[in-house]
Amino acid sequence: MNDLDSDSDTEVVESNFPDEKQPSARELSFDEKLDNLLASNNLQNHFKLVQNDFKITSKDQLHNLSSVLPLIPELSQKLVQFSDAQETDYQELISSLNEDISPEYKFILSINELSTILNQEIALFLNVLKVQYKVVFPELETLILNPIDYARIIMIIKQDLANIKLYEPKLKEFIPNEKVLVVIMAALQQVPNQFPLVDEDFNIILDCCDIIFTLDDILYKLSQFISTRISKFAPNVSAIIGPITTSQMLISVGSLKQLAMTPSCNLASLGVKDLSTTSGSRSNFVRQRGYLYHCDLLKYLPNDIIRPVMRIISGKIILAARIDLSQTDSDGLLGRKYLEEIQVKIDKLLAPPEQQPDKALPVPIEQKSKKRGGRRFRKMKERFQMSELRKSQNKMQFGIEEETIMDGYGNEIGLGMSGKNYSGISKIKVNKNTNAKMSKAMAQRLRASNEASTIESDMIVLPKASTDVAKETASTNSIANKWFNGMTK
Repeated sequence: MNDLDSDSDTEVVESNFPDEKQPSARELSFDEKLDNLLASNNLQNHFKLVQNDFKITSKDQLHNLSSVLPLIPELSQKLVQFSDAQETDYQELISSLNEDISPEYKFILSINELSTILNQEIALFLNVLKVQYKVVFPELETLILNPIDYARIIMIIKQDLANIKLYEPKLKEFIPNEKVLVVIMAALQQVPNQFPLVDEDFNIILDCCDIIFTLDDILYKLSQFISTRISKFAPNVSAIIGPITTSQMLISVGSLKQLAMTPSCNLASLGVKDLSTTSGSRSNFVRQRGYLYHCDLLKYLPNDIIRPVMRIISGKIILAARIDLSQTDSDGLLGRKYLEEIQVKIDKLLAPPEQQPDKALPVPIEQKSKKRGGRRFRKMKERFQMSELRKSQNKMQFGIEEETIMDGYGNEIGLGMSGKNYSGISKIKVNKNTNAKMSKAMAQRLRASNEASTIESDMIVLPKASTDVAKETASTNSIANKWFNGMTK
């Protein structure tokens, strides 16, 4: 037992020294290497190194940042091998759930995940390229967003910014004329502040451009391989988002039928985890970063319109999937039509708001405003006009002190020419039109109330003693009347 323990200890000690020669291990196959690559998370660590101003001084350090470059020769052989093979039914291939999965299905699964890693590695080397080339031409990264075009321009102009006009025909081959003019003007302004690099440092920049071209070339080959497999079964969906993203979604949901039944709001969540979340600023604006987030339509859009564009594309994908499932359009014409509609909507979202000029006010119509006339209107104006006494109160005579009175609130009120010191106050006519008047309806109501009160007073019953006195007075009055009538006769 002691011998066994000692042997195990020595084995552990020997394994802790990587420099010592170990027995040759079994060489991994291509599938195992590809599985290890997809399972590893080295790309995130590489992004952290680049963010921390990691300085690359040799070509080997640059190549060690990529995990796909060593597998590119074997990957190209696999592409040729499966391309020459007989075409299989893709719908049956992606819907099979048996344990014995075909090698082509495994390869397509790996390609879908590998394409995402390739896009992330291209972004990684683009960041390295920007850091290295910033001292030569810093404005170029803001003018050119496409990493392939950015690397092409560097390979063409290099450090010769003063003679950039000589390279104008080459630049116009892959860049619009307006963009070429902007790049030339920015480069000529940068010439006085340019910092030339030595050949060793600039060779690292050229090597980084070569790596970007290599990764983009293998990504293009992967897309061509998948397009030959997917364009036959989902032509309309692949016309909108491309063959790679289409295959990724089909494999993720299981079949074309499941994709057609999937709600459009769930499409943005389909996909692998974004490995560049620690480096990319785009991911901070969008929560759902699946396969759709990395398609070509969304790759170079501004952050503020990515979410509405994803909603637009998701709706069109579901419609195209239902068309492909019914097999009513095998040429993909409707898919291309949907793509044109999406591009028109994207252009509208990218267009700046229309600047509306200041609208002048209309010319005023010079005419007298209409005023009500008639007897009732004149009577109303007379009732509310200023009285003669108030007019005289607003007047003052020069050299005579004005009389004032105090109102109930303690405010001093001037009397003007209506005071006692002026003899003209007796000549002021009283305007009876300004007196308070009662409406006819109010007068009728008061008259009716008075009549009701008189009727109630007549209905009051008098006491018995008072009635006897009334009878006696009535009899004496009748006698007196008869006597006076006789005297007059």
